Amino acid sequence: MIKKINGQEYRNFLDYGLRNLALHKDEINALNVFPVPDGDTGTNMVMTLQNGYAAIKEDAKALSDVSRQFANAIVFGARGNSGVITSQFFKGISECFFQAEEADVAAFTAALQKGVESAYKAVANPAEGTLLTVIREATATLTEQLKKGKVDSFEALVSVFLSRARVSLENTPELLPILKSAGVVDSGGAGIVYIFEGIQKYLNGETIAQATSGEQAVTVDYSLFDEESEFNLGYCTELLVQPLKNKVPFDYEAFKKELAPLGDSIVTSFEYGKLKLHIHTQTPENVFILCHKYGEFLAMKVENMSVQHHEQEVKRTVNVYAEAPKGAFSVLVVAYDEGMKDRFTEMGADLVMMGDHLCPPSAADFIEAFDKSETDAILVFANGKNTSLSAEQASKLYDKAKIVVVETKSDTECYAALPMIDFDCEDVDEVAEAVRETIANVKTVTISVATKETCFDGQEIKTGDLIAFSGSQLLAIGDMHKEVAIGAIEAVMREGERDVITMFVNGKVSEDTLDEIREFVSEAYLYTEVSTIETEDEFFDIVLSFE
Repeated sequence: MIKKINGQEYRNFLDYGLRNLALHKDEINALNVFPVPDGDTGTNMVMTLQNGYAAIKEDAKALSDVSRQFANAIVFGARGNSGVITSQFFKGISECFFQAEEADVAAFTAALQKGVESAYKAVANPAEGTLLTVIREATATLTEQLKKGKVDSFEALVSVFLSRARVSLENTPELLPILKSAGVVDSGGAGIVYIFEGIQKYLNGETIAQATSGEQAVTVDYSLFDEESEFNLGYCTELLVQPLKNKVPFDYEAFKKELAPLGDSIVTSFEYGKLKLHIHTQTPENVFILCHKYGEFLAMKVENMSVQHHEQEVKRTVNVYAEAPKGAFSVLVVAYDEGMKDRFTEMGADLVMMGDHLCPPSAADFIEAFDKSETDAILVFANGKNTSLSAEQASKLYDKAKIVVVETKSDTECYAALPMIDFDCEDVDEVAEAVRETIANVKTVTISVATKETCFDGQEIKTGDLIAFSGSQLLAIGDMHKEVAIGAIEAVMREGERDVITMFVNGKVSEDTLDEIREFVSEAYLYTEVSTIETEDEFFDIVLSFE
């Protein structure tokens, strides 16, 4: 049993938690309540943790070093609401170890409590029935059991946490009606359970394969390498070896001495009869030969670090289009297609960051965009329900300018707000308050193709159906753009007629269909003006903005 952990053990906890999460990523994504194209929870949590883990230097062995490197990186790489909350949870845990060489179960339980506090603080209006509930209830139960003397090892700690986390997860639909309506549990809470199941597998000596994740991958242009290229960084080599009786008898201490001349950044362990090693070497083939004489390979990974370095350089780039500032503050908006990027620029945006519905910008992406500003204040339109928390996190990490985030959940809210900006005003807070008043009067409806079969609010939705959502409210289902758009318009107008309807449409909607929708509005609502804006949005066929 493990009574205390050091830096290497904490690194292994994070490694195995991330591996298990990545293996179950698609299952977590499938729990998405809304059957619409969106940045999925599993993907965002994996990418967030990947960013933190990748920053842990190979020679970091002290718990203080590992925790500090991980905490500093994970907050910058947080993507989506689930990613930001997860990053704050693990940042809070890690901060408790900044001065520690090791931690016992009491210290780790206290760190979990700090993690829960940090996660709750990340959300302006915390909702129960989410991953917040799962980590809070699991940690509370763990704390109670620790006080009763029933937690004396990390195996027991993780077991108690997991047992309560699973119960809490199963109960999330009772706390959030929207989950019960869709017949699913909370996806973020499921992610937390998978992370701690990974840690438990590590403690039990189980092997988890290194999952590949295409979300963070960058296509390498191998043509950049030729016969004159220098590959001087060597190979990052990781092996899991099973020593065998019919091979050379294995002596762990003697093996470490044999391995030492073959490279550096060496980390090895021999537990449960299996050898694990990590080494940076110029000759991975020699490492293979050495290990193979003792046994067989259960898992192996060899990566060219010169190529990895090239990938990391490419990953740092985010597409931001900058114009000269028009006043005392800059305006940064997130756009999801080139057409809206150009339109926002024409309407006064100084900085436009290209976003992705399936991969929301990270805090680091926003910080890179902030750096392109030439003013001491920046007004940010996040333009996505899964983007605002990342922007808020970036604003807290940035100290070169004052950042004010306007929580716009769509391009349409930004489109309505930009004309209200007074660029002659020098008080960015005053400007932000004015645009928030405008946004409060905008209602947005998205019409897209259902990405999965589900039941929502008692209505059956089939893959391929056209569905209209306003926030969490399902307004219409059908198989024709006209009927779904008209159904959504009627639903909104029943709440109170609007003066202006703007239709943002992509190329999948015919002009005849748009004419029919416009004709319907002109006949049914005599005093409502309708206009159309063409977009290149790949996911939402029609977005209706009501003002």
